Parts: sequence; C-alpha cells; structure tokens
Amino acid sequence: MIRLFVGLDLPKEIKEHLYSLRGGLEHALWREMERMHLTLRFIGNVEEDQADEILRELKYVRFPAFHLTFKGLGYFDVANVPHHLWVGVDNDKILDEMHDKIDNALKKAGVAPQERFKFKPHVTIAKLQGTTMDELFKYITANNLFKTKPFLVENFTLFASIARENGEGKYYKPQEVYPLSLV
Repeated sequence: MIRLFVGLDLPKEIKEHLYSLRGGLEHALWREMERMHLTLRFIGNVEEDQADEILRELKYVRFPAFHLTFKGLGYFDVANVPHHLWVGVDNDKILDEMHDKIDNALKKAGVAPQERFKFKPHVTIAKLQGTTMDELFKYITANNLFKTKPFLVENFTLFASIARENGEGKYYKPQEVYPLSLV
C-alpha cells in the first residue's frame, strides 16, 4: 500500500514567505517548510497496481499554466474548535477547474470520488491544539494583509506520504511531476 495525493509543490521563495508567518500563536504546531504544498486531491492508501494506473491517467490531464498568489488566512474547525490554520489563494476558480480535471482522471483510474470534503484550495501552515477562537482571531487580524508575490504554476505533482522511520511525522516524496501547457 502507498498513501498518495496530488498537489502543487511550491517555489522555495513562496515557501519561505509562508514560513514567515510562524510564531505569535499559542499551541500551534507549525508546518515544516519542506512539507508546505497545496493539495489538489487527496487519494489515500492504494495498492501498487492502482498507483500505476493513477500515474498513467494523470498523464492525460491537460491544463494551461497559470499565475497564483497566496493571500489571506483562515482556519478549519470542528464544533467551533479550531484545528488547522491555513493561507488561501487569490483565484479559487482556476484551482477548482484543475481539481475537477484531476478528479476525472482519478475516477478513470478507479479512485472513488471524494465526497467527505468540498475542495478548498489552501496551504496548511499550522495544526492547532488548544488554541482558542479569541487567540486565533487576534492572530488572523494581525496578519490579515498577508500576500505573496504571484508565481507561475507550471506543473502538478503526484506525492506519496511516507511515515518517517523515527515515528516523527511524515515526509512527501514526489512520484511524478506533470507539466502544464505553456501558452
């Protein structure tokens, strides 16, 4: 079994800018810079033969390269208890279209549709454990003007999520990089 997801790897300069948001929030477990990415579609655990089929089907995804800017902060919560802090994007629509094309390719590879969550393009920057809504709102208000420079998205990546041998988290290993068409 291999645990997979499709995402956008980010340029080092963008990761560094996102990384600059660290600090100033109690009980936050900040994401390591090398793990920062934008998930386009979580796949989950699959057998090796299905992973091969996924690799093949994603090669047929055609999408134009585009510019993207990260801006604004938000959070996910359960029962009004925040659990993840994220940075949003300036153009959900183009990522929604890309997500749909990738999702269609994955259906052809036998991957079940993802019905649990509605796609929300973002980069998770921290996991929150015990952060109050008041603390979170103060942090978001203090950083609400956050914005990266636009950058060119020229490809997407199929990643494997692999547990570290020491048991301390995961790392993401690219399985295949798929180019977008340059116009």
